[in-house]
This record gives sequence, structure tokens and C-alpha cells, in this order.
Amino acid sequence: MVLCKEKIKFPFKCPVCGKGEFIDLTEFEKDDGIKYFEIDKETGKKIEVDEWEARFIHCEFCGWHYDLKQVLDYNVVGDRNKKTVKELKEEYQQKIIENPDYFYDDELDYQVEPHLCPIYGEYEFEDSLSHDICPICGWEDTGFEDDPDERPSQCSMTFNERKKYFTQKRKENPKYKWKNDKNTK
Repeated sequence: MVLCKEKIKFPFKCPVCGKGEFIDLTEFEKDDGIKYFEIDKETGKKIEVDEWEARFIHCEFCGWHYDLKQVLDYNVVGDRNKKTVKELKEEYQQKIIENPDYFYDDELDYQVEPHLCPIYGEYEFEDSLSHDICPICGWEDTGFEDDPDERPSQCSMTFNERKKYFTQKRKENPKYKWKNDKNTK
């Protein structure tokens, strides 16, 4: 089946609840079973988006995940939804009967997760993926310690580079703290 995203008219309402709206910036495609892409509006080129980011494209009211297959055919089980739009619509209607104020994003029940900096564990971040900077070693809390050789951004070190840099600084000065370093990297 060839997916023709050109047939989609943006913005469009959620096919499950009709409340959420999907705007033209969410044209995600699933390629090769694992990669997600956003289409650059100006160039038309595909820009790879990681699966973690793509999974958040959903209807805040009912939880339907943007799925190109289901946008084009409501009768199929999509790549990101394990039920058809009809089945999801029935589930959503039942939830509304049980709770007229039902709102999917309330169900996510996010819990704050304090955790120690993964470089040396001398500083506690208030929450996971906070993007706060550790004042001790300079590591940005991005979650990239799971991919230690991946660069979180062009201007930052990889996890392994940061750990090596901090270890060297601590060898030179056992009391070294990144926040006090005039030549911070």
C-alpha cells in the first residue's frame, strides 16, 4: 500500500473524538518499520525525528496517536495504534459515558523523577530529562547517557566525552566544579 500524504488536508480533526486538531507540522511517516520523519514544508525533504519525539504526536482528548495509515483508512490497524479508528472510537465513547470530563492527557499521570547526575552522581536533577545543567560536571540532563557516543546537540559533548573531560579535570583538581570554571566546555 502506497501512503499518499498529499491526500490529507491540514488541519484535520481527530478521527476518534473529533476534538483534537492535527496541524501540518505533524506529517510523520513510518519508514522501514522503525524510523519517523517530518516533512520540511519549505524543501519537501524528510527530516528524521526520533521515535521518542514522534510518540508524543497524539490527540490530547482521546489519546489517538497520529498514524498516516489510519488517516487514510479508518478501517485498518495502524503502525502506532493497535486498534482501528472504529474500535478506538467505541472505547472513547465508553470513557465519556463513565466520565463526561475524560481527558486523555490527564491519564498520563506524570510523576516527577529526581535522579543523580549520571556522570559522577554528585548532583541530583529534580526531574528526568529536565535539560538542567549539572553545576558539578556540566552535563545537560537530556537522557543521552543511554546513547553515550551520541551528541545531544552540536554545541555539547557526548556522555563519554563529558565523563572523560570531567575525570581529567578532577585529576587536576579534586575540588573541580564546572560552574566555577572560567573556561567551561
